[in-house]
Amino acid sequence: MKEFWTSLVSLLGVLASLMNILQVVFPPELCFAAFEFLNQALNYFSSYCYCDVTEIDRVNTNELYNAVQLYLSSFISPSASHLSLTRTINSSAFGLSNDNYINDVFNGVAVQWEHVVTQRQSQTSSYGFRLRIQKRDKDLILDSYLDSIMGKANYIRRKNQQRLLYTNSLGRSLDSRGQPCDSVPFNHPSTFDTLATDPDRKRNIMENLGNFTSGQALYQQKGGAWKRRYLLYGPPGTGKSRTIAAMANFLGYDIYDLELTEVHS
Repeated sequence: MKEFWTSLVSLLGVLASLMNILQVVFPPELCFAAFEFLNQALNYFSSYCYCDVTEIDRVNTNELYNAVQLYLSSFISPSASHLSLTRTINSSAFGLSNDNYINDVFNGVAVQWEHVVTQRQSQTSSYGFRLRIQKRDKDLILDSYLDSIMGKANYIRRKNQQRLLYTNSLGRSLDSRGQPCDSVPFNHPSTFDTLATDPDRKRNIMENLGNFTSGQALYQQKGGAWKRRYLLYGPPGTGKSRTIAAMANFLGYDIYDLELTEVHS
């Protein structure tokens, strides 16, 4: 084993010497052109292709980069020794990321993500993610996988965002977006796990809500309004408010408590 490492070090030393000789004998332009040709040849014969998702797209923030970062935060390796912690404004959860390679599977296709940090001459760093996929899977990944990541990232962002309770009970008019002006943090602890009701009914409601949240694209294709109505009725104390709170916590949605007597338009 010792002889192997000795031989390897000697070989690396010879290669380094040859590189120095080539740089002296041949002009830098020729060396660069040869390197580019070799790199293209290797890429041509390689079965993989790579897609870079940079943090900044020229001058604008890349929305896809933020989505990938949020999506990959759920793939933290337990053996990672270096984690980056983030927490955005109005978020109720911490974001985690590591610098290791992260493997993922989409519709039976294996992909690999790498977090790339590039040091610039201006002493600033640029960040991005590099996606490695098989060339034969390129169409599937670019058409469906990235859209799936955007959808899952929106769901994670909505779940982590601090929920608010809006109300117009003070008699104020709605703002330009049709939302009541007054809001307070909504921290109701009710969930479907703590809700005292029939288990089959809870399961049906959760499945119905899940189908609703995943069906936005279908509603848009058919030109229908993406909304779902539930009628809760019963005497006070039967769990109407707790059910609403559980639904909001399950979906990650805000709640609007409208006093209809204060709506004058």
